[in-house]
Amino acid sequence: MKKRQAVLADDVPFRQVAWGLTKDLVGSECMGSEKIRFKITEYQPGFSHKLHVHPTQEEVIFVLEGRGISETREDKIEIGPGSVAFVPAGVYHATANLSQTEPLRAVIVKSPPDDKENQSDA
Repeated sequence: MKKRQAVLADDVPFRQVAWGLTKDLVGSECMGSEKIRFKITEYQPGFSHKLHVHPTQEEVIFVLEGRGISETREDKIEIGPGSVAFVPAGVYHATANLSQTEPLRAVIVKSPPDDKENQSDA
């Protein structure tokens, strides 16, 4: 039986990934979500992803701290605190942290929570 759950984000540890740190707060493996993945990611200073695609997964990036670039093959948009970037499924995209000293911290929301064809766990 599914039930409502709550967690304090500060109680969930970050894990190291290629681009910095990330922690899943809601998803198929945490809280059993079937329709959404919600995580907090810190992109390391100066980090830039290579363009990658999630064929079946939409992505929302909500910037909490720092400044960066949200890039697709068509354009680049500067993002900062309070910015929201939407990446439709099937669109090649990348995120870059513009700072050489401070992390870019963002809430990442993906739907569906798992993309088995995912070309990167960005």
